[in-house]
Amino acid sequence: MKILANDGISQEVKLALEKIGYEIVEVRVAHEQLFNYIHKNKIEGLLLQNGTLLNKVMINELKELKVIVYAGTSIELELIDYISSKGIHVVWAEEALANATAEMVFAHLFTGCRLLQESNRNMPLEGDSSFKSLQESYSTGIELAGKTLGIIGMSKAGELVAQKALALGMHVLYCDKDIDSLRADYVLPNNVQFRVELDSSPIEKVVHDAHFLTVHTRHFERYVLNKESFDQAHHLMGVINCAYPEAVNEVALVDMANEERLLFAGVDRFEEEPKPAIQVLMQPAFSLSPNINTSTDVSKMLIWDEIIEKMQLLRN
Repeated sequence: MKILANDGISQEVKLALEKIGYEIVEVRVAHEQLFNYIHKNKIEGLLLQNGTLLNKVMINELKELKVIVYAGTSIELELIDYISSKGIHVVWAEEALANATAEMVFAHLFTGCRLLQESNRNMPLEGDSSFKSLQESYSTGIELAGKTLGIIGMSKAGELVAQKALALGMHVLYCDKDIDSLRADYVLPNNVQFRVELDSSPIEKVVHDAHFLTVHTRHFERYVLNKESFDQAHHLMGVINCAYPEAVNEVALVDMANEERLLFAGVDRFEEEPKPAIQVLMQPAFSLSPNINTSTDVSKMLIWDEIIEKMQLLRN
């Protein structure tokens, strides 16, 4: 199979893919020329990192491809689902990126629970003149231990979020219509081992009972959490979106914060990327990050191991 590495490829990875039978073509083709180049050179696979930005129109033109490989850290589930719907096999490093995403969820959870998103903004401005006042303002944080985390969707990242939540002493509820139960033994990097046993619950129960909600569906679903969802919540303190744009209705989320029905939200994926809505960016209760949930030094190294393994399976 001839594969176009349009965003470049390291010599080590190129040799590994060639060793298992792929022909790698290293050419940087402009977006508007991709269709002609792929058709003319009988390219069957496209290997992308973060440089080539595909869209649905381009996918419709590239329907002769057999596989598209995403080897970057920025993953768009909506586009991956669309590519798959066109009969093109998609390879991406879901497991390699999962822990980075799970840790980002907790970065936002810890930040929001201890009001660090506001403290970090105000300390440089008023810390020298209003230290005692700020201390009083931000001494009303809450603790995660004993609280209930609701996970919407049980992707690989969702599994690791559940693992970390249980290790912190949290209760965990999840809903996934395709995964009735989670039974797994985990061995952590420090060799600590423990077993996780969870059963899926209806989304209504998860939303009703959870103190915190985080989305980790394996496929794109628009507005998994919306105004109707939030109206069903009885204990909700925080919402996290490290999944994909439009997983959470941002208008409803901002309204919840403005009405003080929500302590905080952690937002890494935005409806209007790469130009997020100003009302989201300026909401003081929101902890914000610019789509970096999957991107760490470790995840970038692990991606290629998983890609090569999956390409070997595809070749077989």
